[in-house]
Amino acid sequence: MTPERCVFHSRTTHNADADELHPLSALERTDPRAFAAAIAKYDDTPERRRLRETWIPVLEATWTGVVFLSPIQPHAIREAWRAIAGVELPAQEFWAIPVDDLGPAVVFDRHLSSTGDPIDPQEIEVLDVAAYRSRDETTPRNARWIDQLARAGKRGAWFNGTLHILTKGPVPLHSAEVIDWRAP
Repeated sequence: MTPERCVFHSRTTHNADADELHPLSALERTDPRAFAAAIAKYDDTPERRRLRETWIPVLEATWTGVVFLSPIQPHAIREAWRAIAGVELPAQEFWAIPVDDLGPAVVFDRHLSSTGDPIDPQEIEVLDVAAYRSRDETTPRNARWIDQLARAGKRGAWFNGTLHILTKGPVPLHSAEVIDWRAP
């Protein structure tokens, strides 16, 4: 499997033994503890609370009704934190999932709307699986965000300011490989 033809999702204690990834809203029925832990991250600001019901154009689903995947190779995010902020992030595993295993999906690039606001349809495009290639470096927006956090002595979400691949799922993991972001 080549990383250029994969999308990525963090591998956690909640999904380490999973056969497939499901949207957050599905966890409410199947794994209430995992759901409670995951949904709690949206309680910190009014904008993030509104995210839960944000509508995803094209997919016709809410924010919690999709699986979020990254087109950025995980080592690129880790390397950006090291190079920009001087932070050595601990080991973290990710699922490297062949893009061909996804069902209908979109690329989301929030650059016109703000967190918690309705998504501008121009920020969504249908994923072209045949042309897809993952990225081996982070985005300029993510790099600026890391720099701002570092200057303020803070840390935050790794993938802020990056593109996301969204699908209603489920996302099968039968062909996925587990990788650590310490290795490209």
